[in-house]
Amino acid sequence: MPYLTLTSTQQTRAAASLAEAFAEDPFMTYLWPNATTRVPKLTQLFRPIIRCSLRYGGVEVAPEEAGALAWLSGEHFPLGLAQLFRSGLIWTPLQIGLPAFGRLQDHETPCEHALVERAPNGFTYLWVLGVHPQAAGRGFAKQMVQSALSVMKRRGHSACLLRTDHAKNVPFYEHLGFKLIHTETVPASGLQYWVFLQDLT
Repeated sequence: MPYLTLTSTQQTRAAASLAEAFAEDPFMTYLWPNATTRVPKLTQLFRPIIRCSLRYGGVEVAPEEAGALAWLSGEHFPLGLAQLFRSGLIWTPLQIGLPAFGRLQDHETPCEHALVERAPNGFTYLWVLGVHPQAAGRGFAKQMVQSALSVMKRRGHSACLLRTDHAKNVPFYEHLGFKLIHTETVPASGLQYWVFLQDLT
């Protein structure tokens, strides 16, 4: 269901579920090759993402905080300095470690440029979606996406844009009506990413 606010405890639980969901994601294993520290670092990364999305877009949370979806209104993508400060994302380099942050920037910068170039007027950006592995197969991801798209449409947005760095997610988004509009491999990371768009009009 959509949330306008979440308690600190709910945010932490949702972030922890996202961390578990992304523990074996190609991009996240690139950021943190050490599996021992990956989930704690991911939890630190996802909590301000959730907080930022509550302020500048929307958040969907699965039952028992077993997963979450966070999105941004296109007017706030990419995030400006004020949004980074208010959400706490400004401290990301210190929280996740400078080496990981450097790798993050190397991969994210060309991906962000590709998204901006293809973003239509009035769009939203589906920032992150994940379900804890123990809750997989119960339809939570599909439910959260469908609920988020309904909220976006009610708020007058024209389209939903997203990016995934995991090939296994491609059929899932296509099944939900998203159209693949771009794919490329980032030279710095050697990782492929896919950009999808769904019209909401």
